[in-house]
Amino acid sequence: FHDIAWSQPTDDHQQGVIAGALENGSLDLWDAEKLRVSPEESFVSRTSKHSGPIKALQFNPFRNELLATAGAKGELFISDTNNIANPFRLGQSAARADDFECLDWNKKVPHILVTGSSGGFVTVWDVKSKKESLTLNNLGRKAVSAVAWDPDVPTKLVTAIPNDQDPLILMWDLRNSNAPERTLRGHDLGVLSLSWCQQDTDLLLSCGKDNRTICWNPRTGESYGDFPVVTNWTFQTRWNPHNPGLLATASFDGKISVQTIQNTNAKENTDAATASHSLDGEDFFSKAQTQPQGVTFSLPKAPRWLERPVGVSFGFGGKVVKLSTDLRSRKSTISISTFAVDSAISGATEKFEEAVKGGDLASICESKIQESKTEEEKADWQVIETLIAGNSRMKLVEYLGLSDTVEEAPPKASDKGLNNDNGKEDVAQTNGSKDDSSFFDSSADSENFLADLAATKGAKTNNPFKIYTGSESDADKDITRALMLGRFEKALDVCLRENRMSDAFMIAICGGQKCIDKAQTAYLKKKAHGPNYLRLLASIVGKNLWDVVHNADLGNWREAMATLCAFADGTEFADLCEALGDRLGESLQEASEPGTLRRDASFCYLAGSKLEEVVSIWVQELQESETAGMKEVESESSFSVHAKSLRDFIEK
Repeated sequence: FHDIAWSQPTDDHQQGVIAGALENGSLDLWDAEKLRVSPEESFVSRTSKHSGPIKALQFNPFRNELLATAGAKGELFISDTNNIANPFRLGQSAARADDFECLDWNKKVPHILVTGSSGGFVTVWDVKSKKESLTLNNLGRKAVSAVAWDPDVPTKLVTAIPNDQDPLILMWDLRNSNAPERTLRGHDLGVLSLSWCQQDTDLLLSCGKDNRTICWNPRTGESYGDFPVVTNWTFQTRWNPHNPGLLATASFDGKISVQTIQNTNAKENTDAATASHSLDGEDFFSKAQTQPQGVTFSLPKAPRWLERPVGVSFGFGGKVVKLSTDLRSRKSTISISTFAVDSAISGATEKFEEAVKGGDLASICESKIQESKTEEEKADWQVIETLIAGNSRMKLVEYLGLSDTVEEAPPKASDKGLNNDNGKEDVAQTNGSKDDSSFFDSSADSENFLADLAATKGAKTNNPFKIYTGSESDADKDITRALMLGRFEKALDVCLRENRMSDAFMIAICGGQKCIDKAQTAYLKKKAHGPNYLRLLASIVGKNLWDVVHNADLGNWREAMATLCAFADGTEFADLCEALGDRLGESLQEASEPGTLRRDASFCYLAGSKLEEVVSIWVQELQESETAGMKEVESESSFSVHAKSLRDFIEK
């Protein structure tokens, strides 16, 4: 088979006729109903008018008994299924050099047909007069793999190029046939099939050698997205003619993928694909070829058949929106009116909207903090105020109360009296009188004055030393030799082996960042059971703050959060905050004060901009707020309490 087509039902064939275009040039017909119940009786006829393979065929959408077949050597026949043995040919009887690869009946004019050829010609045929009406050169005579008429506009059509160097889809208007009206670029390799949705002409499917099926808006040229990529060329794609929410794509891995444009469960598709096999051992490559991608497609607008002809909806601020749509022109009439149950709510809403438009977010937060009735509500607005203040990480640390928790150590007893308030040496601390030798008493700095001077090109010092004294250990000799040769890493290795950590760090500084990292790792490994701050230091130095998030005691979550604010990489900060919030959330069930932990988790989610996580907490608070409001206020209706709580929720 090169192609297959299914007709509409007739009196003789209750489920229609299925026609097959065969490699040997035969046109075969089957009764669709008998194929299902008694396949051995389903064959209807075989006609062999084509001298070469039949590449494409299609039933006429207006007169379903008419069947067009096109194939090798430029042969194009029109057959009547009631007289299948006597088709007539369109065009010249002389053989052409190129093959017809595709065809499509016009969706508005019954006797118009278009074909695409391997030689790059797009030919429009008038079946009534049995001749060609117009020929387009497909972008410099590039081969044509697929062609489709616009379902709404009879003069527009789209063609596809199977060439890997120019994997393009071309939009044509026959009223200006010199050049394509628009070019759709998105495929990486040649395009093999097109399908234009009959129910919504803003949707066009294409598939090709890059294993992709793409949905387009042919009116604008916008690519809506990809359906899941399969493991081989996708050579044909079609909308379901009766239920356009479904589509099917056939690929050379022997599979037909049936999908929906409304698939919202991407996780289930991904889990099903990855749970089947583990990719290890000798079957890795064979199994890897069978792993499809998850769904990445999401239609950004409702398709035409799902658009509401009339509707009404409440909006924020007491607005009621009414709409009515003319389905033919697709023009909508919209009216907006105000509906207020509680004037206080609408007044507060208008005040909030004015403040937002004015950009004065700080005053909004301040007023909300003052009005808050619960600690959770107050904490939320305080965090929001912190986040919008700029330099948010440092502000968060200040909010946690940890910005200045490190205090200077008090002076040691042995240091007292050495310096006065002016920072100068206090020389009158002893009772005895100074002798003359005290004149030469010096500070440590002055004692080392000459010793610290090294010989230079312009100055010679009298401070001799020996590189080797003869009393060195083997380790000393190895370090000395490595330093003389500039092999700092080898010298570092010797120091680490001999447990000379101070020398190791000095040498590491000379050896560059690689040596420094090596010295740090060795030091922290050696001190694994040392003070707890070294565990924290190891996480900071190793840039592995996940250890802090997953293992730090939740009683120190504030300190963990401050560490994230100070050291977390921008790409990981949000996920680290979310993980810390998740740990706090998981401990809610066992907590004696769940409200406090919930507030702490909310802080972490807000800091990491994880709105979808914090909203689930706010929804719980909304329900509790309503319940408390019902008990406190008896004069207000339950709807007013609900509306006020909902307004606070939406404002956050």
